[in-house]
Amino acid sequence: MKKALLSLLLVSTFYLQAQTVGTFSFNVNGTAPAGLSAALNVAAQRWSNYLIITVPVKVNVFFVNSASFPFSAITLANGRTNFAGAPVSNFIYTSSLANQLAATELNPGEFDMDIYVNLATNYYFGTGKPAANQSDFISTIMHEIGHGIGFYSSGYVNSSNIGSFGNVPASALFPLITSFPWHGQDGYPSIYDKFIIKPSQNNLVSIAPNNSATLGDSIKYRLNYFNGPTYANATNGGNPVKLSGGTGAYTLGVDLLHIHASVCNSIMSYCWGNGDTVRMPAAWEMGILKEIGWNSVNNKVMEISDDEAFSVFPNPAGTSFEIAGDQIQSVDLYNLQGQIVNSFTNYQNSHAFKIDVECMNPGMYYAVVHTKNKNITGIKKVVIN
Repeated sequence: MKKALLSLLLVSTFYLQAQTVGTFSFNVNGTAPAGLSAALNVAAQRWSNYLIITVPVKVNVFFVNSASFPFSAITLANGRTNFAGAPVSNFIYTSSLANQLAATELNPGEFDMDIYVNLATNYYFGTGKPAANQSDFISTIMHEIGHGIGFYSSGYVNSSNIGSFGNVPASALFPLITSFPWHGQDGYPSIYDKFIIKPSQNNLVSIAPNNSATLGDSIKYRLNYFNGPTYANATNGGNPVKLSGGTGAYTLGVDLLHIHASVCNSIMSYCWGNGDTVRMPAAWEMGILKEIGWNSVNNKVMEISDDEAFSVFPNPAGTSFEIAGDQIQSVDLYNLQGQIVNSFTNYQNSHAFKIDVECMNPGMYYAVVHTKNKNITGIKKVVIN
């Protein structure tokens, strides 16, 4: 969910517009703003560039319009537990992921996620760069789809400080409702929750009894991390990925299921805002998705692109190369496994930024360019001889 989950009034009358975008299908309720369909296409195609999707992901989109609500969009995900093909028993998987693992549609007639979009937000529906006072819809919808495909926690702390996994009452969502049966009270943590640890290295799902004040305190206090030993940590310098929450207060739909706000260039964090575009998952986000069961396309993390805003010379490179472009702040080099292998900062603020690669192994890399407004604005393929 982008921004906080608060009460919201549902629009009572809708009409349906069905559209299919590659491996995603969208059901849009109500009159779609100009440009929304194209933006959904882009968001779906971008996620499809990274993930192997054999069973289409079914997205249900609703609109609200109220400036009194401090959120831009909200996602509620459908789920399945103990299905044929489930890698781990007694953990709930979002149905979009469960369908891939089972290699069949486990929830016929149901959507995989409901996304509520607040049109009071000053959205930019184009594919270019939003103005400083606009929120990029492609980035937002990719964020929301991210929740629906797996960045989803069943952790909850009620008003009496009782913490639980798999005991989120429907009343906590009111007046928000789902188009599918609510699985928040099935009694299971999500597969994403399985990997959350505290600074003590203890797993959050087993640190205290379920439905207890001790668990409520554990969820609320001290930072939380996603500890993925096979994929996620490897994409984050060998370290667990810092998550939101742990401040001593708990907010449903915000804590646990986001990357920490201090981690920029991340679709699932709160680092970005108006004027920003974050339209590709970070390496650690792909690592998290792989950890919970998703297969990625050729294990790649970056979308192959050739951004005309930046140029690389020479390419192939020998001992060094230059990336030229405006407002370059830093460059990260990723290998084909999606791991950061080197980072460089443009301390001189030069238009042509020299990258020294003399000590790096030959091969193909992705140069991810970060500009001064902390956006990832370009990816260049670089071959080092």
